[in-house]
Amino acid sequence: MRCSGEFSSGDVFFCFSITYRRPPFNVPQYSEYQFFLYQTITEQRETGNTFDQIAEWLNKKGYLSVRGKKFKGNHVHSIVKKKRLKDDKLGRDYPEVRSDFSLEVVDKTILMSEFELDFQR
Repeated sequence: MRCSGEFSSGDVFFCFSITYRRPPFNVPQYSEYQFFLYQTITEQRETGNTFDQIAEWLNKKGYLSVRGKKFKGNHVHSIVKKKRLKDDKLGRDYPEVRSDFSLEVVDKTILMSEFELDFQR
């Protein structure tokens, strides 16, 4: 390390912080029945049915909601919406954030002189 035209022993440390975000790992998983309902609703939507028509179709087939109730159009829409939001959240990439940059210099001459004093005792 060079300081004021003289060389001395020392260490230079480049310090910084990295913040890394990740999707949550503790997201509750869908039950088989919930996933079946989602797939069925999606298939019905692909055929051009509205949410109200799908709710009526599910009720005619005897399917009940996860809580054991009859379907309504807004409930069918909610199932699709929540699954889509959950999938988006799990698939999102978060960039690293680097911050708090600093450069620290440790002058070893002070450390070595104290070490030599302790060593000579």
